[in-house]
Amino acid sequence: MDDSILYEVEDKIAWITINQAEKMNRLTTQAMVKLVEAVELAGKDDGVKVIVITGAGEKAFCAGASIDQFEQDSILSSKKNLNAYARICKVFNIIYKPSIAMINGYAMAGGCGLAMLPTFSIASERAVFACPEIKVGVWPMMVMATLFRTVSRKKALELICTGETIDAREAERIGMVTRVVPHEELRPCVVQLAEKLKGKSGSILSLGLEAFSNSSDMEYDKAVSYLRDMAVILTNTPDAIEGTRAFMEKREAKWSS
Repeated sequence: MDDSILYEVEDKIAWITINQAEKMNRLTTQAMVKLVEAVELAGKDDGVKVIVITGAGEKAFCAGASIDQFEQDSILSSKKNLNAYARICKVFNIIYKPSIAMINGYAMAGGCGLAMLPTFSIASERAVFACPEIKVGVWPMMVMATLFRTVSRKKALELICTGETIDAREAERIGMVTRVVPHEELRPCVVQLAEKLKGKSGSILSLGLEAFSNSSDMEYDKAVSYLRDMAVILTNTPDAIEGTRAFMEKREAKWSS
């Protein structure tokens, strides 16, 4: 990893930090590539059970891509930059491990989209969210894919068409984030959630998240059939068998992962 993205594993939690505090943790193309590599690395590491992504410093989670980068882009380099962000949009859906966005400040444009991508999003009450692209004659095309799957379409369009900011409590109210906590409680709250997730079966979480990801946009009858098949697979896993036995025997389950 270069120092634009920091990666550390501590007690089975992978901490991924966008390390550009002086630039409000804006994402260069290189940083986006490194961010995806960090998430993929955590996804493949059997020693990691939970992934946390955050921004360095106290001011910003992520302020999206650099505006000057778009201004200087040719069509080919623009496509390269946007491909890098597209990979970020996709990677959280294919790692099948629980992830948490620790939103410590501004989450703007692509950073607003990034805040919604992990399994859970916990925000400081200082956090601010916006899709301000319209103000500079741009449209948040890829962020729209996540936004429309997270909040109501009319609310999403209001955010996109006006470019106005919302505070953390409003973001929680419309379903953009899981929870809002006082700033000083942000990291402890994230660690507390990560500890709860670590205590669950890794293989069952993985199968469950895979089923969720694959079935979310399926036609209803196909989703039911797919989930039936996934249930057959899941109930025959060692951890499902162990969990059932442990419940019947009134003891703590011993998970395989």
